[in-house]
Amino acid sequence: MKKRLIIVGGTGPGQIASAVFEDMNKINDEWIVEGFLNDVMQPGEYFGKYKVLGASQELSDFIAKEYCIHYALHINAKAKEQRVNWIKDMKIPNELLATAIHPTAYIMEGTIIGAGSLLAPYAITSFGAKIGMYCHVYSNAFLGHDCDIKDYATIAAKSVVGARVIVDEGAHVGLNSCLREDIIIGKYSIVGMGAVVINNMEPYTIYVGNPAKMIGNVKK
Repeated sequence: MKKRLIIVGGTGPGQIASAVFEDMNKINDEWIVEGFLNDVMQPGEYFGKYKVLGASQELSDFIAKEYCIHYALHINAKAKEQRVNWIKDMKIPNELLATAIHPTAYIMEGTIIGAGSLLAPYAITSFGAKIGMYCHVYSNAFLGHDCDIKDYATIAAKSVVGARVIVDEGAHVGLNSCLREDIIIGKYSIVGMGAVVINNMEPYTIYVGNPAKMIGNVKK
């Protein structure tokens, strides 16, 4: 039986998620994408191929009806922890979390992928990589062996995560950035676009440049 799917999100991550599920259906025909929950557009409007069914605050109604959920609203780095805490409070059963793995993603044996996560086209993992729940790993990103990507983290397109790196909860690794092996990226920190990170990053910090240096704090 096909699974009914609701995507919570909008431009960018929500659209990417719907496209990944569409491509997965070409292989397994598993999902019925019912539509989006979106806080910008009005119910009944079309967001790409699919209707907006309501606002994000209506998510509990769809959970009660046992729709599968893919949550992409937390990707926005500016309000990320607030949005993560909101979805945690929803207490969605793991069996209702829809995991999206594009057919072209290369998932090496020994990789662990948590429920509700997404791997976009041509994402690559190495042996022993751990990806938590609600993570998004975008196109052409590379995860080195035995790295640990915690829940709600975002790995942007063409970024490289070295071996044994820990990317803590909610951290955002920016486009085309590079993380040296054996470092820790603190929770809800932000790695800027193209940054080369060679040292540990404290939680909530913002690093940019090559070599990357701290320029700010997410909470300020």
